[in-house]
Amino acid sequence: MKLAFAAACLAATLSLATNALADGPTTATLQQPIAQKTQFIVGGVIWDCAGASCVAANASEYMFGPGECRDVAKRAGVAITEFKTGAKTLQSAALDKCNAGLGPKSVTASR
Repeated sequence: MKLAFAAACLAATLSLATNALADGPTTATLQQPIAQKTQFIVGGVIWDCAGASCVAANASEYMFGPGECRDVAKRAGVAITEFKTGAKTLQSAALDKCNAGLGPKSVTASR
């Protein structure tokens, strides 16, 4: 009984902590639209992609940067032209790092 209660408390704490650390949506604008809707996880955050954008509803600014951008670009399979969250936007030098070695290509797999 104590173990079940402790597990429930831990789950509730982690759930609240995740929402408290979330800074709002992060958006990646893709260089070209993807073939079909897809969803994947980067840095513990769910990304939903459709058309020419990918959105993570509860991303943390702590994880915001060229590394996360690159991971999203790799999973989406296409270069990113804009990566932003709240008032922060990756500048062109950081976008260059994000897209290094990536070119436009279409995604065929979902999830």
